[in-house]
Amino acid sequence: MILVLNLKMNLTKNNIVEYEQLIHDKKVVVLPQYPYLLFFNREGKQYSLGSQDVSKYNKGSYTGEVCAKGLRSLGVKYSLIGHSERKQYFNETIDDFRMKIQNAMDNDIIPIYCISQSEEEYANDKELRQIENQLEAIPNYLKYIIIAFEPEWLIGKDDINIDYDHLNKVMVRIKDWLIERHMNHSILYGGGVSSNNIDELKHINCIDGFIISSSALDKEEFNSIYNNINN
Repeated sequence: MILVLNLKMNLTKNNIVEYEQLIHDKKVVVLPQYPYLLFFNREGKQYSLGSQDVSKYNKGSYTGEVCAKGLRSLGVKYSLIGHSERKQYFNETIDDFRMKIQNAMDNDIIPIYCISQSEEEYANDKELRQIENQLEAIPNYLKYIIIAFEPEWLIGKDDINIDYDHLNKVMVRIKDWLIERHMNHSILYGGGVSSNNIDELKHINCIDGFIISSSALDKEEFNSIYNNINN
């Protein structure tokens, strides 16, 4: 199973080296802040390197942006695209994500495309139209993509009640959509993943792995989750 560690804006130079040592011999995908990408390139590492975002522009005068070509030159193999926090705080749209996916592909970076769902949509969108609308950002000729489904109201939460029937329904819908378009893919789940529920989550239909954030920062939680999905 795939395990993606989204470190968000956590860790600094003072503790990033220690974190790298924690995951050095583990087969995970780590997504640090941009300044620390080069700290995750030690010889002999088992993990793969990813970025938390990528510019929708290939090149040009876009101060503050980081292009896919630049990321690939640092050894980045994966990029998160379309996280719900990018929608909420930066007003990014499906069109933005489509451009980012294209740029990642053009530079041999595998997109980890986030499909989100609000609590209101969970309650009212029984046909999962909103899920399919987000999938439309994926180019039809894509060779391989990773989809990460994250219910927005569960992200970063502890002690939660996951609706496993609904989760199974969403995962099957996403997989069917991708299969209909002959796309090679993996599907991840994120949102309240912990050592308390990982055993049940890993048996949900169509789940190929997980994306974790707060659990990735807790050494005991991380080790427990990692060991569970690799046994």
